[in-house]
Amino acid sequence: MDEHNGGQGRGGFATHLGFILVAAGCSIGLGNVWRFPYITGQSGGAIFCLIYLLFLLLLGLPLVTVELAIGRASRVSATKSFQVLAPGVRRWNAIGFIALVGKYVLLSFYSVITGWLLFYAGRMLQGEMSGLSEDGVSRQFASLLASPSDQFFAMLAVLLPTCLVCYRGVSRGVERFTKPVMVGMFLLVFLLAGYALTLDGASKGLEFYLMPSLDAVSKVGFWHVVNDAMNQVFFSLSIGVGCISIFGSYIGRRHSLLKDAAVIVGLDTAVALLSGLVIFPLCFTYGVSPDCGPTLIFQTLLNLFSQMPGGRIFGTLFFIFLTIAALTTLLAVVEGIVADNIDAFGMKRGKATALTFVLLVLLGIPVILGFNLWSGFHPLGGSSGIMDLMDFLISDNLLPLGALLMVLFTVSRKGWNWKGYVEEMTADRPEGTTDLNSPRFRFLRIYYTWGLTSLIGVILVMGYISKFLL
Repeated sequence: MDEHNGGQGRGGFATHLGFILVAAGCSIGLGNVWRFPYITGQSGGAIFCLIYLLFLLLLGLPLVTVELAIGRASRVSATKSFQVLAPGVRRWNAIGFIALVGKYVLLSFYSVITGWLLFYAGRMLQGEMSGLSEDGVSRQFASLLASPSDQFFAMLAVLLPTCLVCYRGVSRGVERFTKPVMVGMFLLVFLLAGYALTLDGASKGLEFYLMPSLDAVSKVGFWHVVNDAMNQVFFSLSIGVGCISIFGSYIGRRHSLLKDAAVIVGLDTAVALLSGLVIFPLCFTYGVSPDCGPTLIFQTLLNLFSQMPGGRIFGTLFFIFLTIAALTTLLAVVEGIVADNIDAFGMKRGKATALTFVLLVLLGIPVILGFNLWSGFHPLGGSSGIMDLMDFLISDNLLPLGALLMVLFTVSRKGWNWKGYVEEMTADRPEGTTDLNSPRFRFLRIYYTWGLTSLIGVILVMGYISKFLL
């Protein structure tokens, strides 16, 4: 289908459903099924969820439409989009560079964590986690972190097949792989949630998760909860580094970008909320604190699986679900980097994929060594490691900075200009039916120019305040 072809010989999607599932898969990942539950636990439960949903509407949905519109209007990846839409204005080209660097930084640690998930899925399947004491589970995780070779080969086990899928192209590789995997992932999370809701602590877990409690928020501070919610929107949707815009470059103008963006955000949110339905009933059934942080998955829940009846089966399915969710994001972002290499440097897909694989392996090595041989290096002070540095660079800097610049590019007269964005967003409508001077579009322009940019600015400033001053 010609309307689904990208630029520079990158190929395209065979179906629009394929585009939706791959773009949603880019967003659905560790941000939903690992970070969302523990951030929710740390930030007061239900009220955090409500604030998060609010910022999905105020931040997430508009920013996804911006990325999709930039991609579809330019028909190229982020490294070239801004040159195409604002020719002769070189300063906007920096956004493409930020987008490319951001994707590499994101995957430098994302591929390592995905390797951990695959490692644990294998251990659970083999029964090696069954019957372990709490200390035994902790020793297992400590042993993994202390072993550069185990982490390296686990990372290779997810990066190599991911890059091989990308090598086959968009329709024959990425789309063909993602469709059944996404369907399987949703079936798994429904199965896991259904079982978790039958546990004794399900009602208390749901109360914490779904019933607002001001007392819970007061313990951590309201502004802390707001800041966590805004950051979670960025991390969950992978906004700001061109991960979404690349898929916009593959779709035709007869499709509604607003509807597509709403579906992508909706699927992403559904997986996050369903993950909470799995984890919080478990926590309250077995007396585990839901606010125990990043160790919730790799240590706390493993303690439960090693002791609970049927824990081997449930734990295996749970880690397979986590691995699939992480792989869909890994695959989508790798495809974004490959497309960047093709568009920016005129590479053939094979060479672009090989270069991406080599660079990601090299970038993953320092992250792995940060847990063992280089564990004495604390780049952000305290007990921080190299992964913390990479997470800080992407979550608190490159994601919000990239998004801010994309919005400014969209509304600036010396950028793409608001008219270009509106025309792209309404391209599916009959010609002549869009009035740029209507109250709706005037309000949106004011909101994008001042409201949206201010919210992103707050995220940038609060990231530094929370990291270095609080």
